[in-house]
Amino acid sequence: MTLELFTEILGWTSVAFYISLTIFNSMKFTRYAAFGSAANDVLWSFLMGWWPKVILNLSVASLNTYRYAKDFTSVSKNVILALGAVMAAGIGYISWVAVTNFLAQPTLTVALQFADLGIILLALYMTTLRNYRILMLMSGFVGMAAYYGNTQMMIIKALVIGIMTFKLLFDKTEEQQIPVVVKPDEQQPA
Repeated sequence: MTLELFTEILGWTSVAFYISLTIFNSMKFTRYAAFGSAANDVLWSFLMGWWPKVILNLSVASLNTYRYAKDFTSVSKNVILALGAVMAAGIGYISWVAVTNFLAQPTLTVALQFADLGIILLALYMTTLRNYRILMLMSGFVGMAAYYGNTQMMIIKALVIGIMTFKLLFDKTEEQQIPVVVKPDEQQPA
C-alpha cells in the first residue's frame, strides 16, 4: 500500500468518524468514537502536514483521555495529572514547532488553519450551547477556506456548517434543558 493511498483512506475514515460522533447518544460510545477519530486525525494531519489540525486533535484526545479516565475508571488522581502533564508538554512542543515553521514561511492556508484551530478551541470553552454552535459554524466556513481542495476536509466542514445551522435554527434543546428555579416562598403546596 502506498503512502498516498494510506493517507486517502485515513481521510475517508476521518469523515466516517465525524459522522459517528454526531449519531451516538451515549457518552461512553461518544468517547470511544472521539478516541478513534482523534488518533486517526493526528496521523492523517501529520501526513498531510497540517500542524494546526495535529495540535487540535492532540488537544481533543488529551481532554477525552482525561474525561474518560476520570469518569469511567478508578485511576488515581496523580496518574491522571501526570498523564495530563505529559500530554500538555507534547502539545506545547508541537505548537512551538508549528508556530516557528509558520513564522519562517507564512502562508494564507496555514494562517486560516491556525484561525480554525483558535475558533474551535474557543468554542470548547463556551458555557452555552448557542455560543458554542455559533463559533463552530464560523469554524465551518473558516475551515472550508483553510482546507480548500481536500475533499474529505471540505465534506467534514460542510457537515459542520449544516449541523450547526440546523441546531441554531431549529434545535431548542438548550432552552428545554435550563432548569426552572422556584423560590421557596413560591412553591405550590403539595
